[in-house]
Amino acid sequence: MASRNAPGKLRASIGLWSALCIAGMSVPAQAAGGDEEALEKLHQQIVALIGEPRCENIVHCRVLPVGSRPCGGPAEYLAYSSIAGKREILEAKAYEYGFLQEEINRAHGASGTCDVLAQPRVACVNGRCTLNSDRR
Repeated sequence: MASRNAPGKLRASIGLWSALCIAGMSVPAQAAGGDEEALEKLHQQIVALIGEPRCENIVHCRVLPVGSRPCGGPAEYLAYSSIAGKREILEAKAYEYGFLQEEINRAHGASGTCDVLAQPRVACVNGRCTLNSDRR
């Protein structure tokens, strides 16, 4: 019996998907404003999750690539501490942020200089993880 109903369910799913796609195409300006607000909220969540990146030595410090530049690569890097144990959550939020920023860039036709933002080194300075962009 389930196989008899499958084509009907498939047609309904395709119809719903098509309607959502058409609806999404008709309101890009409204979606863009909401996306930018969502992007800001995600960034705030990432910064809040990082909190004060405490360290006892450099092994506790990590670099988190965040965002997406118009030509590719991360928009920024943030230092965080492994002591807090939130790596998986931070990486998931950073991935979501990058994906959303890429979509916004694409929707706005954003362009950039296409220079690559080099990944900085981390350091543990006065018990706090920091970034050092000096690449010798």
